[in-house]
Amino acid sequence: MHIRIEAESRRGLRIIGEIPNIPLCRIEGYNGIGKTNAIKLLRLCTGDQPFVGNDHSWRTFRNQLKSARVTVTDLHGAQEIAWSIDPNQWPEMAEPLGDLVGKILIDGRSAHPRDVMPLLSVHHVMAADTPVSVLTERINTTQKHIQVWDSETGRQRQEEIELVLGELQNKIIDCTPSQLPRDLSVTAEAEKVAKNLSAQLKTARERLKLLDRAVDVSAQLTQVRGRGPEMDQKIQELATRLESLDDQRRELDKQIKNASTQKHNNEKAEKEFENAQRHLVRQDKVFRTLRSHLQQLAAVAGVEPSEDALAAARREASKHLNSLLEQQPRINATPLLVDLLSSLSSTLESAEEEGLGGTNLIDSGEEESGWTVTALKEAFQRQGEILSAMAPSADAEQLAEEIEATRARLGVIAQTETALGDLETGQTTLAKAEGRLLKATKGLPEQTARNLEDLMRNRTTLDQETRTVQSDHARLSHTRELLGGGKTEDALAAELVQLCREAHVELARLRGTREKEQAELEDLTRREAQASQQAALAHRTSQSRHSKVKSTAEFLSQDSELSWLRHAIPKIAMLPELSASHQADVLTDVAAVIDRARDSLALTYSSLRGMETALGRLGSRIRQPSGPTGTETPSDRAAKLWLADEVRQWFESDVVRAALFNGGTDVRLDPDNLQLSWTADDGQTNERPLAAFSSGQQAFAYTQAQVARLDRDENASSNRLIALDEFGSFIDAKNMSALASYLQGRQAQAPNDQVLVILPLEVSTAVASSNGSTNERVGALRKRGYFAEAFQL
Repeated sequence: MHIRIEAESRRGLRIIGEIPNIPLCRIEGYNGIGKTNAIKLLRLCTGDQPFVGNDHSWRTFRNQLKSARVTVTDLHGAQEIAWSIDPNQWPEMAEPLGDLVGKILIDGRSAHPRDVMPLLSVHHVMAADTPVSVLTERINTTQKHIQVWDSETGRQRQEEIELVLGELQNKIIDCTPSQLPRDLSVTAEAEKVAKNLSAQLKTARERLKLLDRAVDVSAQLTQVRGRGPEMDQKIQELATRLESLDDQRRELDKQIKNASTQKHNNEKAEKEFENAQRHLVRQDKVFRTLRSHLQQLAAVAGVEPSEDALAAARREASKHLNSLLEQQPRINATPLLVDLLSSLSSTLESAEEEGLGGTNLIDSGEEESGWTVTALKEAFQRQGEILSAMAPSADAEQLAEEIEATRARLGVIAQTETALGDLETGQTTLAKAEGRLLKATKGLPEQTARNLEDLMRNRTTLDQETRTVQSDHARLSHTRELLGGGKTEDALAAELVQLCREAHVELARLRGTREKEQAELEDLTRREAQASQQAALAHRTSQSRHSKVKSTAEFLSQDSELSWLRHAIPKIAMLPELSASHQADVLTDVAAVIDRARDSLALTYSSLRGMETALGRLGSRIRQPSGPTGTETPSDRAAKLWLADEVRQWFESDVVRAALFNGGTDVRLDPDNLQLSWTADDGQTNERPLAAFSSGQQAFAYTQAQVARLDRDENASSNRLIALDEFGSFIDAKNMSALASYLQGRQAQAPNDQVLVILPLEVSTAVASSNGSTNERVGALRKRGYFAEAFQL
């Protein structure tokens, strides 16, 4: 291959301009003429970075090179590769340039660095390289790769993975699947307790109703024994009086009728009187019925049958009903509130036992202090006592009964008001009927009319008395119906005995037993209400968690973006077929797997960054074996083992073993003391510190090993430039001739390789007489500062 370099530089940077198409070429020239810089530039062009680990030298090279054009021709697989280089595009740090190297043309077509790599590669073998320097460079290069990858890709990738895993784990944790079995168990137990208490409450209520009935019958029996006969006698007297009054009214009606049958002035007046009398009788009957109905309703309502009394009673009952309705929500919620306050008080009391009583739990937002744990606990306890005393649990049922009774009384009062209105209408109609009868008497003879007027007045007086007696009879009859339920003393006594027998209680202990079981019913009612509310709350909680678990399971098993998770944890795909409890178990396991994955991720990246630091310490240890070692970390140990494996692979080459170990085998590196060991031909084990190979005595053999190593590369480019540099300081004329023979011998096996041996100028003077080309060299030196020719000695 033929290489031309046109470089424009500043501040002393020099680069030789040509490497001729000589398969085995020697270049000698003055120091600083740019031989090594040309190789470095070519390495940059072919995708390598010769300044890795030396950012200062890189910035110097970058800043001094203004521009360059590199052309390589006579290639196998291509006619020409050309680079137009603008260093202003290069990064500040020493890293592979990629597309930033410049514009690339392959046979005139635009190309990328990846297109160059299969066609051409440049290898720089330094005679000064030793096992120590090569291993140090490998360590530095690996350390740099880790650092670059972590800063450019690794850290961002870690954050992305952590974010995805964290979101998944949070989604699972939000539904707290591990709590579902407990929630279902708590719900089942709470519902069982509530059902049991409900059954007990039902039985207790039925028994208390039996005891209440027995107590009521006992009270009725006591009333009947004290007042029943007297009231029966009075009712009988009033009934007899009403019969007498009815007889008197009938007699008066008969007299009025007889009086009307006497001689009239004319038949028309007689007819009018008869009609008026019959009309009065009908209206009187209606009025008496309305009056009796009104008296009964007024007795039931417990109010006088007057507009003012009824209006006052209605207002009082309405006000009482509103008061009861306002109490109902509070009383119904009281058991749950009492239970909630008790639970909060217990929690705060536990915190108080841990020494947190004086801790400010709630900030009031004002200058004075807020609520401490102790103050809040005491406030909850006081409120719980107030609610418990204000509204026992049984009051909810009693309140409902009182509300119903008050509504019923309001209904009776309304009926009474309607009946009063009907009575007033009937009274007006009756008065009109009486007026009509009086008017009809005008057509009778004078004496007859006077007699009829007297009879009518007597009848009116009799009606008024009848109404009074009828009212007293109605009230007293209603009272008597209430007294003893209308039953006789014997009937009540028999019923009381039967009720006591059914309740399995002695008559003497009836009221005490009833009071005791009433108190027990109140406690049982409170407990049943609390249990029912707790069961409902537990049911809602378990249902909510059940729904969240099902939703999360559906998301994990069906979301198209989570196929990777289902592949990693196959049992996720089975979630739709499982019950909610089994889904919860799987979700709990998945959350644990994700948690371990997050820990592993953090540990992996932490180990990687630790490895970067460990490689730096290992490089320093190789360069300065006697330096301080410090405490070994797991990353330090891993770096040493990696180095030992690198050495093992490196020394697998027969050429390297022959050059450095006289053909020894089983070459190993002790990673702790950096000691090399190998087995010699005689079977003896030899040892030597790695640093002992740092002299230049093995330069020739080591160079052969390096070149042989390149020959074993299965992925080599079609064309290779192999530059052997700085050999003048280490190889004498004898070994130089041997090197030339070795390189010429391998040329037939690698016809597309161009080997370039770079020597300092003083080497050529030692061999000038052997090739007879001194004058040509001198001319080239004067013109370009270096000369190039075939390498042969």
